[in-house]
Amino acid sequence: MSRVLPELFAAAVRRDGAAPFLTYYDDASGERIELSAVTTANWVAKTANLLVDEYDLESGETVAIGLPPHWLGVVWALSTWSAGAALTSGTGTLAITGPDVAIRGERETVASALLPLGGRFREPLPDGVQDYGAEVYNHPDVFVPFDPPTPASPAYDELTHEDLIGAAEPVGDRILVTRSLVDRHGLGLLVGVIAGGGSIVLCRNLDPTKVERRVADEKVDRVVEG
Repeated sequence: MSRVLPELFAAAVRRDGAAPFLTYYDDASGERIELSAVTTANWVAKTANLLVDEYDLESGETVAIGLPPHWLGVVWALSTWSAGAALTSGTGTLAITGPDVAIRGERETVASALLPLGGRFREPLPDGVQDYGAEVYNHPDVFVPFDPPTPASPAYDELTHEDLIGAAEPVGDRILVTRSLVDRHGLGLLVGVIAGGGSIVLCRNLDPTKVERRVADEKVDRVVEG
């Protein structure tokens, strides 16, 4: 097994790139989006290029993700690691936030409107806040890192790439989750799915009356609580 997270994800793309990797629902808005591993990789490459080319993210710097449970959180996590940087539960050099602009980065703050397909904001943002949806599409979907991470590189707070991969239990199932995948516990699930060849149905604002139908429609093997 790969000992660096971008390589682990690249292996998953090669293994079965066309299969569903991350299916996202928001029952409040009615949104549904399904990303294959290949499509996720394209978003990751565009975002990593944005982070490096526009926001000068470098190896050793940190990114804070202040999003609700959302597919873009997964994209930002994988992009951060691709660029050689680390996620943090504290204040990051860069921060990605939702439309509430709940957190700020030390150097850059980037916001997503959380619209379908990563769409841009329709209203002006506060000073010093960049619009992810207005910028990301301008970047190529191939990313070549200047300073790729090593197994000992920080990945999340004090945890290295090797730590996260070593602690993750491979998940080969299709799982339904309602929690963030980019905090300490959620990353264990995410890395386990990548390592095990599973897939995720990520539900925000899940309507309890739709759970059984959602499990059947999406061919979910198990629901992960908490």
